Amino acid sequence: MTPIFEVEGLRLIPYSIDHDAQTVAWLNDPDLQGDFGIGRKLTLESHRVWIAANSSCLIWAIINESHAHCGNVLLHPAATRRSAYLQIYLGAADRGKGIASRVLTSVLNYGFDDLGLHRIWLHTLPGNAAAEALYQKLGFTREGVEREALPRGQGFVDQFCWSLLEHEWRVRVEARVR
Repeated sequence: MTPIFEVEGLRLIPYSIDHDAQTVAWLNDPDLQGDFGIGRKLTLESHRVWIAANSSCLIWAIINESHAHCGNVLLHPAATRRSAYLQIYLGAADRGKGIASRVLTSVLNYGFDDLGLHRIWLHTLPGNAAAEALYQKLGFTREGVEREALPRGQGFVDQFCWSLLEHEWRVRVEARVR
C-alpha cells in the first residue's frame, strides 16, 4: 500500500484513476515527452494498461499548496535486488519551485528507511540540465551512458544512468542534521 506523506506544504497521496486525465495530458506534453524519452501519444486507455501492468510500482500524486494535482512520483521496487527505479514529473506551471527536491527527499527517505532499499536509480536524457542539477544536489552519481538507448525520429539517443546508494544518502541526511 502506498503511504500518504505531508512534505513542507505538499501532500503525496496514492495515485488514483482521478489523476489519469491530468497525467495523460502531462505525458503528452512535447517538453515532458522529450525529457522522458516518450516517443508516442498516450491515451487514457494506454495509461490504464500501463498502470495495471505495473501493479508493484508505488505511485504518488503530488498535491501542491493550492490543493491541485501538480505532478507524480513513482518508485518501482525490485525487492530481490533491494533497489528501485525512480521517476518524477511536474506540470509546467509547478516546475522550478523546489517541489521536486522536497518530494524526492521524502521518497528517498521512505525508500531507504522503510523499504530497506540499498540503491535507487534513474535515467536522464542529454539536455535535461534541470533534472541533472536536482539529482546531483540530492547526491546521485551519474554512472554512465547507455549509448543509443532510445529510438528518436530516424535514429537513437543516449540516456544517462544515475544512482544513489543508501550509505551515500545517510551521510547527506546526517550532515543536514548537524
